Amino acid sequence: MIRSRRSGIACGALLIAAALILRAPLEASMALHMLLQLPAIAIGGALLGYALRDSRAAAVFARFDALGLTGLAWLLFATAYWMIPRGLELSLTLPLVEAAKFASLALMGALLPASLSRANAVIQMFFLGNLTWMMAIAGIQYQNMPQRLCNAYALDDQIITGVGLVIMAVLLGAAWCVWQYPQAAAADRRA
Repeated sequence: MIRSRRSGIACGALLIAAALILRAPLEASMALHMLLQLPAIAIGGALLGYALRDSRAAAVFARFDALGLTGLAWLLFATAYWMIPRGLELSLTLPLVEAAKFASLALMGALLPASLSRANAVIQMFFLGNLTWMMAIAGIQYQNMPQRLCNAYALDDQIITGVGLVIMAVLLGAAWCVWQYPQAAAADRRA
């Protein structure tokens, strides 16, 4: 248990550190920024959250996260903000916004494993359905806008990012369905 906890903490911290160290090349492209750096920070946070699931901080958070609602609401708020082109642009020029990006996404990732474990399938479907829908709509908008939405990136990069967001939305929804299938099948067998 201790060894897996240490490796989870190390992997999560390493992923967040890599996103920070490789910040310049990742943020040079809108697609790499939004489709690689932002998920890397969130996944790093999720690894940390999973590794620290038995800590005191996790126990305190559990009191404020009935049915996983707090963590899943943070998921929607954080992802919605960082899908706004102006938010991305500000993170390129203002160090405080860049720090807020790392903190909000790492926190989102850290809260997510426990929140998903507390939420039943209907609550998960509501929040993840909203997330995937929001990602797909943002991706379609990025592709169809005739002008650049973010002054820091070229229009071609915006279109590639839009395609990537739609693909990520579909893959995320499919992954959740695959993850839920064994639980749904077991519930059917019991019924």
